Amino acid sequence: MRLLLPALALCLTAPASAQQLEVHFLEVGQGDCTLVISPTGTSFLFDGGPNGEGNSTLVPYLQGLGIQSLDYVSASHYHADHVGGLDEVWQAGIQASVCLDRGDSNTPGTQTFNDYRSTYSAVRQTVTPGQVIALGGGATATCLVVEGAIAGGGSIDISSSAQYENSASIAWRIEYGDFDLFVGGDLTGGGNGATDVESAIASVCGDLDVLRVNHHGSRTSSNPSFLAVVQPEAAIISCGAGNQYGFPKQDTIDNLNRWDRVIPVWCTSEGTGGTGYVDAGGPITLRSDGASWSMSGAGGVALTAHCDEQAPSPAAAQELVVSEFQRNPNVVADDAGEWLELAGARIGEAVSLSQLEIADGGVDLMHVATSIQLEAGEVCLIAASGLPGANGGFRPQIAWPIGSMQLANATDELRLRDRMSGTLLDSVDWDPSWPGAVGTSAEREDLLDAGTIDNFVAGSASYGLGDLGSPGRKNDGDTTNWGGSTRVVVVTPPVLGQALVMDWFMPGESGAFYQGWVSLGTSPGITVGGTHIPANADIAYRATYRLPGWYGQVPASEQKRVQVTVPNNSALRGVTVYGIVVTADLPNQIRTQAAPLGMIVQ
Repeated sequence: MRLLLPALALCLTAPASAQQLEVHFLEVGQGDCTLVISPTGTSFLFDGGPNGEGNSTLVPYLQGLGIQSLDYVSASHYHADHVGGLDEVWQAGIQASVCLDRGDSNTPGTQTFNDYRSTYSAVRQTVTPGQVIALGGGATATCLVVEGAIAGGGSIDISSSAQYENSASIAWRIEYGDFDLFVGGDLTGGGNGATDVESAIASVCGDLDVLRVNHHGSRTSSNPSFLAVVQPEAAIISCGAGNQYGFPKQDTIDNLNRWDRVIPVWCTSEGTGGTGYVDAGGPITLRSDGASWSMSGAGGVALTAHCDEQAPSPAAAQELVVSEFQRNPNVVADDAGEWLELAGARIGEAVSLSQLEIADGGVDLMHVATSIQLEAGEVCLIAASGLPGANGGFRPQIAWPIGSMQLANATDELRLRDRMSGTLLDSVDWDPSWPGAVGTSAEREDLLDAGTIDNFVAGSASYGLGDLGSPGRKNDGDTTNWGGSTRVVVVTPPVLGQALVMDWFMPGESGAFYQGWVSLGTSPGITVGGTHIPANADIAYRATYRLPGWYGQVPASEQKRVQVTVPNNSALRGVTVYGIVVTADLPNQIRTQAAPLGMIVQ
């Protein structure tokens, strides 16, 4: 009965994986550093964090990625928290072919700048506004502004800026297909006597998918005029935990994440505390194939979204549901520990959150503006706080804007609605008789059934700091029968050094043969017995397809739980892997196959 395994294996070839753009937002304390790797492997390092971070963070990180030299280095400006680590990278033997900066006009007389200038003297080039760097594979970096000079002509006078060095920052727009990213050092947007450069370049920049927030989330960055034009679907902040400047500032977070335009705002650390952003727990990795993008943080939080030029696939009624909610946390205050979890409930195609309205029984309202994609059974966690120490010990994908939502402990309701069509997607009304109590969530049992009291049970597993529930993962009480399609459901997502656990549902296939595996890519896929399967015969496939339990005869229950330990290799963090299972008759006659389920290694 195990003949299917070698028979299938004989039909497999080893195609190449799809190319992707990678962006690594390193955690360098109170500083900034962004590494871009193009689909063809060209490296572009923008800033290098403070003195000491080159040796302690950048060099080990680059070595862990197998980078022995850099194609491009660019310094946004000459403050120590941005260029301090760059000379250390060079001295460690990871040298650059080209270094792009603003040249030697109006330079500071600091030792840190002098060390940077002398180290890179042989490869320094002065960047010009509008200059385009071809990174390979169709990816480009375009200089939008340098020392007040703007791409396409024109300039803004920064000579009287109270923060001249910050206002002089170089900003780049990174593009790959429909994906667009902005990185701009400490570029200023006005306030505290600083010149508003952001508004002057907004129209040149245009619409974005992801914004790397200027100046660590200072009040002099991310002004409303700039954000109204670039309209990012996600924002990333780099600052140090407990930093002396109070970054990120609450005013800036409130500009980025509003009730009428809720987006994921992630920070490389907890900063100095605040509401409306998520502590990602360290470096943040972003990947894009030019049509969609995924983001993962070292602390285990991850999401996948379509680029905003791609037509989203909004949910119909009961295709996006409230899967769990915590209305009365015990270990922390209600205003920090409440959360709600949404789940995709459409079989065969992911649903998008980009047109979602979330309302309660009162005046609380949120409009999600990011095209986060949820496969059937996949969840998105939205919480009152994104700081694990404040919210009860977990990391959500989104921290809701300050004051935008509050879940009443006794009696309240949640309404999910498509704000474009007005379609009611799901409704949950609770009262004191509902499952869940102080410190205990309410979990939906059947994601395909109504949001009524008889479809919810009390959370039973301890999470974070001790409350009960399953935020961000499959409900312990989940009994969903996904019906007539073979499919993969994640029980425990892939985390370095830990077990990836999946359930394979194969309805109607009892007695047939099955084979499953993990793949690093879905294109071009493989062909077995004349049937195309969107999964590659790559190294992940070879490491999993022979595992006990990953092949055999479909049991009477028509489902199978499998697991594999993810290698504890930092180079895998942020990589998307795909789980797949097929059923077949011998020899090699495919009966059913699951749509490959993408999972980001955390």
